[in-house]
Amino acid sequence: MKPSLYYDENDSKWLLLDKVNKVFDSRRTHQELAKNGIKPINRGCDIFKIVMTALFFDLEISYVVSELNRNKKLRKQLHIKKIYTADQIYEFFSRFSEKQILELIIKLLNNINYKNTRGIRHIIADGTDIQIHLNWLGKKISKQSLLGKPYKWGYSSSKGFYIGYKLTLAIDCRTMQPIAMLLHEGTPNDAKIFDEIMNDMKTRRIIRRGDDVFFDKGYYSKENYQIALTKYGTAILIFPRGKDPVQSISECFSYSLEVFKDSGKDKEFYDALAKKIIERLENWEKYKGLRSKIEDFNKLLKIGLSLTKIHRYTKESIHKFVWLNVFLGGLITFNGFRTKKEIQRLTET
Repeated sequence: MKPSLYYDENDSKWLLLDKVNKVFDSRRTHQELAKNGIKPINRGCDIFKIVMTALFFDLEISYVVSELNRNKKLRKQLHIKKIYTADQIYEFFSRFSEKQILELIIKLLNNINYKNTRGIRHIIADGTDIQIHLNWLGKKISKQSLLGKPYKWGYSSSKGFYIGYKLTLAIDCRTMQPIAMLLHEGTPNDAKIFDEIMNDMKTRRIIRRGDDVFFDKGYYSKENYQIALTKYGTAILIFPRGKDPVQSISECFSYSLEVFKDSGKDKEFYDALAKKIIERLENWEKYKGLRSKIEDFNKLLKIGLSLTKIHRYTKESIHKFVWLNVFLGGLITFNGFRTKKEIQRLTET
């Protein structure tokens, strides 16, 4: 039997949830909801608060709704104005595509961090498994039987075989805010989706020329270094598989046709960028600690929130559920839970 939701103003988790939900009371959030067609605004804000509460405590939405409906004081403390049913909440989200939800989340996260986007940005990207809750140990599930399903077999070096997705996340190294996210069925090769995640960040104007982007060794290939330099103008570091990658990488650098035709500043820019990449490759081990930041964020999503194994089985519902969890993780890190110790404390309480 699940315990009642009892608001405790002295409990640090409830205080953190209060800070998270205050985002939905701001004028800027209301503007973004309207721009993305999430209307009516007040209803949308109430529903987002209910969903954030459910994800925060890893509870079913229907259970949180029942607690709010029987406890007027709890509704008041969470600043939820009306009574809703679980069906009304599901119907509300069904009106909007997963792309609308994703765009809204990215914009809201960018809005609350707009002061931290000046200068060279340091970004780290990596992938993690998202498992669908299916009892494949009790019943054999073949690849053939998954044809037409919105999920596939995948493999994780830490978890082994699973059925689900790969979530590729990019976070700001300084603020630990998620700034880009992609979902792929199964486990596509990281090196092959490198250009996709870079293009997604460029399209959203997240990365700019000269920014630093760090990737785990799964994305390592000479072609990806060439793509990052000539197509995106970024100083990437992909943690190498071998011990001496410098020579093979330096040999693959060349100007694009546009830069070759030009002269002056562009060539100087690309030369300086190539030099920076080589210097980092020569000392790549000192940057290994950066990986722990995105590992901590993924731990927050999976242990602290609701992404251990998800009970969603359609593409739209899976995507929306993952995006909302990442959004909640971003709101938590925005409110100060950024260090390994703080995240550990949050996941254990």
